Amino acid sequence: MSDHPQLKEMKKKIRTEAKALAASLAPEYRRSASDAVFRAVTAMPEYREAETIFCFVSMPSEVDTHPLIRDALTKNKRVCVPKCLSLGHMEAYPITSMEKDLEPGTWNIPEPREGILPVSPEELDLVIVPCCAAAPDGRRLGFGGGFYDRFLLRTDAFRALICYGRLLREDIPTGEYDLRMDAVISEQGVLRPGI
Repeated sequence: MSDHPQLKEMKKKIRTEAKALAASLAPEYRRSASDAVFRAVTAMPEYREAETIFCFVSMPSEVDTHPLIRDALTKNKRVCVPKCLSLGHMEAYPITSMEKDLEPGTWNIPEPREGILPVSPEELDLVIVPCCAAAPDGRRLGFGGGFYDRFLLRTDAFRALICYGRLLREDIPTGEYDLRMDAVISEQGVLRPGI
């Protein structure tokens, strides 16, 4: 899975711009946007009806997913989080507690502790997907590792991308391996491309 050199350069440029913008966002904006995204996701029928969800564990520069993970756990959903195993490869691991089941992992991102067995991606109903930037029509620019591009090919789950509205832009370049998301969720609301 590799992009053409010109496409790689375009993606790299937009990633640099998006990362700088994300780093400059005020804490108040991050909090209010994260709260709005939480409300939007939990109101979605795909979330309410999902038995097994997969959600990334957010880093400080991303929309805060910790409340979403806790909400799903309190609603007795099976919650899976990613663990990066090798170059471009990740798996879904179920957790029952953020405090007991997560430890610092690759790039210091919290991930499942040793001893937890992975869940098949085919068992997932909903995948909450991060991005560096995204387009309102469901095009996603990841962080460049290809982890989600590869993982999403292995599941038919509903793909819900979450991001700050300020990271939505029309000029997201895509290659043949870049999948579109079923929903794009920001503090501005839920966009359902193609529906």
